[in-house]
Amino acid sequence: MKPRLPPLAIAPPPASTQEQHLLLRPLARFAGWLMSRYVRLVAATARVSGPTVYQGPAIVAVWHEANLLQAVGIWRLRSDRRFVSFSTRGFRGIVMNGMIEGLECGVVALPPESARAEAGRLARDMGRYGRAGWSLALAPDGPLGPYRVAKPGALLLARESGLPIVPWAVSVRPSFRLRRRWDRQVVPLPFARIRVVEGAHIRIAEGEALKPRLAELQAELARVAAEADRRMGER
Repeated sequence: MKPRLPPLAIAPPPASTQEQHLLLRPLARFAGWLMSRYVRLVAATARVSGPTVYQGPAIVAVWHEANLLQAVGIWRLRSDRRFVSFSTRGFRGIVMNGMIEGLECGVVALPPESARAEAGRLARDMGRYGRAGWSLALAPDGPLGPYRVAKPGALLLARESGLPIVPWAVSVRPSFRLRRRWDRQVVPLPFARIRVVEGAHIRIAEGEALKPRLAELQAELARVAAEADRRMGER
């Protein structure tokens, strides 16, 4: 049992204030809660190898296919699990809200496609959480792809929050892929062997231009993913 940490100065808004009132909302919430219990089960039974992961406040970035692996890694390997992540709107977003809150993390809903002008405000809000001591978890190719193509959101959050981007990939076996999804989501199984491959940290200075750094983020995420894929193939 990890020791309880002191409360942080600010907290993300309750997911209930961000959710659409869908007819199947209770079912979505319950599905998310079940997913959080599954993540905890995998994390509790996993056999871990490799060096210790970075423990300070950070933006932990993975390809979208590794969202569940990211959650397992955070729950098992981080001493401070206080993270804020994103979810989409609608049924799927409510499922993710239930899972993230079931893992005792915070969640902020992305604006709908028709209101992406809010992206700057959202980045500033997330930056406030980072400066207050929260870590952030995201997928630079999310929420809808293209597959393994980084977008500048992580760089924007790093500039607003002052946190380093820590690229992650996770080698895991046994597992299976949901190949009909755009991201080919990897689902780890209980008692899996896991190893986090952590990339070079990327820091963005206040006021720094983001576009020149995007290729660096893309290359580092690709490098750690290739190493994780290679390690999985060796087992």
